[in-house]
Amino acid sequence: MSRLLLVFAAAVFCLVVGDTVPEQIHLAFSGRNNDGYATGYRVAWFTENSTTNSTVQFGLKATGKLSRSATNTAGPTQYLKDHGYHHVVEMTLDQPKAEYIYRVGNEQGGWSQLFSTVAPSTDTDLTFGVSVFGDMGWLGSEERPMAVTVAGLVKNWTAVPTRQVMEKLKDDKAIDFVWHLGDIGYLDDAFAHTPAKMAYEDSYNGYMNWLQNITSTMPYMVAPGNHESECHSPACLLDTSVGKALSNFSAYNSRWHMPSTESDGVANMWYSFNVGPVHFISINSETDFPGAEEENTGDSHIPSLPAGHFAPDGAYLQWLEADLKAAHEERDVRPWILAGGHRPFPEIQGNGVAQLFEKYQVDMYFAGHSHSYARSMPVNTQGFETHHSKTHVNNANGTVLIVAGGAGCEEMPDIGFAQDWSDFEHAATYEGHAVPLGSEVFATKLLASGYLKVVNRTALHFQLLASYNQSVLDEVWLT
Repeated sequence: MSRLLLVFAAAVFCLVVGDTVPEQIHLAFSGRNNDGYATGYRVAWFTENSTTNSTVQFGLKATGKLSRSATNTAGPTQYLKDHGYHHVVEMTLDQPKAEYIYRVGNEQGGWSQLFSTVAPSTDTDLTFGVSVFGDMGWLGSEERPMAVTVAGLVKNWTAVPTRQVMEKLKDDKAIDFVWHLGDIGYLDDAFAHTPAKMAYEDSYNGYMNWLQNITSTMPYMVAPGNHESECHSPACLLDTSVGKALSNFSAYNSRWHMPSTESDGVANMWYSFNVGPVHFISINSETDFPGAEEENTGDSHIPSLPAGHFAPDGAYLQWLEADLKAAHEERDVRPWILAGGHRPFPEIQGNGVAQLFEKYQVDMYFAGHSHSYARSMPVNTQGFETHHSKTHVNNANGTVLIVAGGAGCEEMPDIGFAQDWSDFEHAATYEGHAVPLGSEVFATKLLASGYLKVVNRTALHFQLLASYNQSVLDEVWLT
């Protein structure tokens, strides 16, 4: 899909949606069978006005019939007055890997268009692909010019090329879900485009509609980042009721619906799920542990905007160990353990996390936050291994760390695409922030996103794809 068409699609959504017509449809894995695999999807969407209930109708695509339905009789929720309603319904799909059609809404308020998706697989030896990255904004400075360029905000930036890469991966059937590791849409930077307006919610709606072509067809799995914590724009600070309503990850936890119930997690803050031979863990890098950046207040650290305390003290770290332990004990079923969170490993390794990763042999950790890319050799509590090839890690005694935070946002300058991208090697690694100092294999500040291919029970293949031309900037095999 071209840049022009992507922008046009976002504009059309703003023109055609009605007061109760569903928009922003997005999926996430849901349910868990006896073997630990998802049994369907949570379907979530937005309407301007409230409706009596929230319903999804669905059926096998082969029949062409919407033969089943599921309804959330509690109806939608609203976290900010006068800014729309949010719906969620669980859609249980009985035939793994079968293609289904569905629509959301109800008879009174209206229905969405028909969408199609493929039911989750329950195969343990499954080949699948994942688009993985952090820190992606909505559109770019060409489409949304910057009025404020201070405190880290930049004049020229774009996320459109990365969005185009995702679209092509979807069209090529190369990905089965997306894993967005925090800083989703950069809504708290929306004021930089329209300083006098409360643009947080309009920008969130715009981002979600911009992604709907992907999120309606496959799961879009998310982790919390610091930019999810609050709205600290002038409009939100002047109207304390708005600022309070948008504090402590409220928009993030109301719009997204990750499988925390199934994994004994909490909201969208921490959870896990299984796909094929992989156990995925979405960690919390922001709150609920000593020293967390948003342990008590949000990203701005304004005292009136509290954050954290989603569970009793110590509960998150206890959950993390219990989840890792259970996954490690099932290595015969799922031999790979992959963790992901917003902040790079050096920022989350305290409180015994590094020891947990080593004890339970986490294979890879993906992060964002640093608006760049870096990859390490396998890291453990003694240091890092050096005997592996740069492109092949075999039987590692440590965790391969990958920071893929260069998808494009208001705080990452667009430097275009350098043909000689080796000029940027090591440019993004500074004083061990992204990966431990000395462990880095490759780093770049080019606009890019990650592509993970789970080949089988014995092989993973990761590539960093340049957003401007999809060339492979970096890659590594794990066996």
